[in-house]
Amino acid sequence: MRIIIAEDERIIALGLSSLLGRLGHQVLGICSSGEACVELAEAEQPDVIFMDIRMDGQINGIDAARIIRSKHDIPIVFTTAFDDDETRALASDIGPMAFLTKPVAGSMLKGVLASLQGC
Repeated sequence: MRIIIAEDERIIALGLSSLLGRLGHQVLGICSSGEACVELAEAEQPDVIFMDIRMDGQINGIDAARIIRSKHDIPIVFTTAFDDDETRALASDIGPMAFLTKPVAGSMLKGVLASLQGC
């Protein structure tokens, strides 16, 4: 699968990128802001985006996902360290494929990717 990672914490992004690569997927790019993710998604048309909810820039992950989903049917997998009801409610309005709490375990990642490949 062709994947974009939207994550402002570089070490987390690199770890996720490495894990996805070992699982045989292609990471098209890593974005640290919502704005950069919207631009990269438009240019690359990935199969899925792993989107942090709280990121650098003027646009957070939920707003970036909303913009992307309004133009393209790209599945979004939200990743966050903030697992509260309000955050989940805001994110669920986008219709994400999954909502993963950080740190993301390899087994969770495999399960989400397997469900996406089955679509």
